[in-house]
Amino acid sequence: MAKPPNEDLETFLRRQDAGDLVTVLLELANDHEAVQARLARMQLADRPDKLAAGFKKTLSGWRRSTRFYGYREAGEFGRMLDGWLDQVARELLPKDPPAALSLFEAFIEADAAWFDRADDSDGVIGDAVRAACRHWLQAAARCETPRDVWPERLLELYQADQYGARDELLRRADLLLGEPAQRGLVARLEPQLSEALDASPRGESPPIDVFRISGALSLLAESLRDPDIMVRASLRYNPNPNPVQRQAFARAYLDADRAADAMVWLQEGWGHLDDSRQDLLADALERLGRFEESSPIRQRMFERTLSDFYFQRWLEHLPEAARAEAVAHARQLALSHEDLTAAATLLLQLGDAAAAEARLLGEPGRIDGNDYGRLVPLAKALRADECPRGETVVYRALLKGILDRAYARAYGHAARYWARLGEIAGSGVGLLPLPSHEDFEAEIRARHGRKSAFWAYVSGTRRDRHDDEDDLTTT
Repeated sequence: MAKPPNEDLETFLRRQDAGDLVTVLLELANDHEAVQARLARMQLADRPDKLAAGFKKTLSGWRRSTRFYGYREAGEFGRMLDGWLDQVARELLPKDPPAALSLFEAFIEADAAWFDRADDSDGVIGDAVRAACRHWLQAAARCETPRDVWPERLLELYQADQYGARDELLRRADLLLGEPAQRGLVARLEPQLSEALDASPRGESPPIDVFRISGALSLLAESLRDPDIMVRASLRYNPNPNPVQRQAFARAYLDADRAADAMVWLQEGWGHLDDSRQDLLADALERLGRFEESSPIRQRMFERTLSDFYFQRWLEHLPEAARAEAVAHARQLALSHEDLTAAATLLLQLGDAAAAEARLLGEPGRIDGNDYGRLVPLAKALRADECPRGETVVYRALLKGILDRAYARAYGHAARYWARLGEIAGSGVGLLPLPSHEDFEAEIRARHGRKSAFWAYVSGTRRDRHDDEDDLTTT
């Protein structure tokens, strides 16, 4: 049967004969252990005790294991942990919330086993523990346990944290506790903070307990959307907050839609963080309707960075009659700004693809190939605007940046850039004033001919999981 246009997979499957689907599932179960395991758990749907026992057995096996997951394997380990959590939440929680809660709690309490057995540079293990905390809160909310039991139990689980990954228990306490119960925790912690401070010797740095309790209060402030709690806690041990703390205060008040309170912390300079202060100040002024004061700030930030974000924020609050002049001013800045990547990006956004490409062709050697966070989107935008020479400048810079640093983890990306450069050259487009594609290839082979791992990617004899990513931000 032909698949109707725009029919999604679920709709298609629901139209199929049940017997045919059974046959497909049996075939998949024979070939894929995960499918077989899922079907086996489905057979236990009416036996939640058996289902829980199976999940517990898997968890116990992981805890006993001594295998270490290196950087490249840690993602797989994290996905395995996440998958187990999702299975418990989807298959056991609806049928037996206490059993699911017990499993989630055991997972959280075993966090040392997860962190000590993996290189968590990408934070995937921490993400799994944070997910477990949210699952724990949701499972507890579905249990018939008396409500007054949960605050103490929640706090005990949080305070046993040795890895800084259980913050979600308090940050999302609203999933389990109502506002009165959360404020009860605040009322309990604030005297503890005072006691810890009173017990510390004068003139010395506050003890670690002060920061631990203050951190817990700040997390509850997030859950309650009440920044006053965080500010009170911080000012108790530091009456003169530093720029990092002021930034946190201002952001918290803005997140709570309390712009006037945020303004209190935005008046003085923040040293190396003053760009952030200016951004938050403009945001607060805009929320207060004080556009005549925020507009010059947005303009200054745009002129310094050429960021389209700041340009749009500046433009949106200008009078209609002033916008054409602002656009013309932006274009003139882009034509002379020293940051070629920002200039080309802005010119594309202003609809002047020819000028964007011309700026890149004028000084291709000034493009920093390590700036992949901006260059990859720029290359895609140039391709969309049919600027193959500009796209060539960017991909050559990216390729050289990776190879010059011998950044092996990104060789898969470099091989794709190499292939794209070949496609552009093969299209017959003229690359002048750039060196020919043949000359560029010869240069790369001469300088990097011994990087066998890169050439293995080019030839297609090597490939790994990173090769499916669109850019370098995940490598």
